Amino acid sequence: MDRFNQVKTVVEVTLPFIILYFAVYLEVAEPYFVRGFFCGEQRLSYPYTDSTVPNSLIYGTGTLPLIFIIVTAYNVIPLKKLYRVWVSYAFGISSIYLFMNIMKLFYGELRPNFFEACQPEWPSMNCSGYVSEYTCTGPSRKAAIESMRSFPSSHAGITAFGMFYLIIFTQEVFINRRNRFHLGWAIFQWAGFLWAVYAGLSRITDNKHHMHDVMAGFFIGSTTSYWVAYQWSGLGEIGNPKAEHDGKTKNHVITHCSCQNGISVGKPKES
Repeated sequence: MDRFNQVKTVVEVTLPFIILYFAVYLEVAEPYFVRGFFCGEQRLSYPYTDSTVPNSLIYGTGTLPLIFIIVTAYNVIPLKKLYRVWVSYAFGISSIYLFMNIMKLFYGELRPNFFEACQPEWPSMNCSGYVSEYTCTGPSRKAAIESMRSFPSSHAGITAFGMFYLIIFTQEVFINRRNRFHLGWAIFQWAGFLWAVYAGLSRITDNKHHMHDVMAGFFIGSTTSYWVAYQWSGLGEIGNPKAEHDGKTKNHVITHCSCQNGISVGKPKES
């Protein structure tokens, strides 16, 4: 491996971790733009509850495909392609996490539990109209900041990205590549889909997100997962190995020959 390829490999491996660092940093940053509210808004008056699906499980869901890809496909697909799949996924999942946190900073939508988490200083506010300036007096500054970062749902986005990618990966590598349906993989894919739906919808029942936050997360996660799988990782080529050779085989045709008794004795020329 020459020096250029060595540097390229180092950059490809370390870049996802750099992106992830900034994404985690922005996870607790105060929004640049915070929306106001009307004092009687019912949609912001839901009680504050703990998360049914904690962040640790979401991070685990995003990391699972990285481990799964190496463990299951190490002896199935060539190492070079396996490296491409792994790096593409790592870059994709870290990028989508950063992207959604940036959206939270600039969109600044209030969560359904905003009033309880923030506990605005009601006596100092004029509730006769739209309140654009207020001060949170809640005991937890972290909870107050989180209550201003509703759109989109990172839980829905990350789980949709990870599980949809696993569904595509198993479909292309273990089903399409072998041209054989396997009930075990079908159950695995269905379980991944249900987990993504459950993790996303739990954010609504936990009063952490509005419905459109979760739907946006599902859309961002699934569409980018599809793009990474087929445009960056090349899973379509793995699922259909013959596609790699389309247009690459050399066709040899005879442009001149001498025939004796129906047998070609002339040397074919390559076109």
